[in-house]
Amino acid sequence: MKGIILGCFVCLFCYGAFFAQDSGEKHPDREEFLEKGQFSVGVRTTTSLFGHDNIPGLGVGGQMRWQIFDFMNTEWFADWITIDLNGAGTRNNAHIGWSVMFYPKQLGKFVPYAIAGHCFDFAKVTPLSTPYLNRSDEVSKRWSSAVQTGLGAHYILRDGFDISLQAQYMLHLGEHLEYELQETPTGYHLDTHEHGESVGLEGHILLTASLNVRLADLW
Repeated sequence: MKGIILGCFVCLFCYGAFFAQDSGEKHPDREEFLEKGQFSVGVRTTTSLFGHDNIPGLGVGGQMRWQIFDFMNTEWFADWITIDLNGAGTRNNAHIGWSVMFYPKQLGKFVPYAIAGHCFDFAKVTPLSTPYLNRSDEVSKRWSSAVQTGLGAHYILRDGFDISLQAQYMLHLGEHLEYELQETPTGYHLDTHEHGESVGLEGHILLTASLNVRLADLW
């Protein structure tokens, strides 16, 4: 999986450098790198912090962007995040959703933005001792929805090719998973089948870095 993700980054970098160089020659004096009608795709890595037992998680995913106005872009994304629960099991989160990005001003190659959106979330907690057994009482999972908001910035490497960094707070709505991580003399033990799902709010911080290539100007 790591090799596939690295290959995607390399391919996007090579393609974006070639495409952006040609685009830059057509517009040598242009300062507005992001304009309405642009369509782009990218690969991303996401880190989950300050939630789920305060254990950080790392994920991979992809996104596409469709810019509606010069000052507003949309982002459609999917992430798969894995959290190691101190060796006692794993928690996996899948995010599928969309966001709207607002650009107050493009500062040359640096473009800050505010972002807000919604996603559907799938979460599963699996004890390490039973990852392959078909026993639903030992695997806790659920679907929910979430809203997120935060700040970010693009850095335009060349016209048509950028890297982006953003930080968002994601708040899950509806049922959330309850499980207990217990420390024992031999390590940690994950207890899932004495705890079910309860209604409440569950939030965490998402840090996302991405590489993006513009594929087309739709209008």
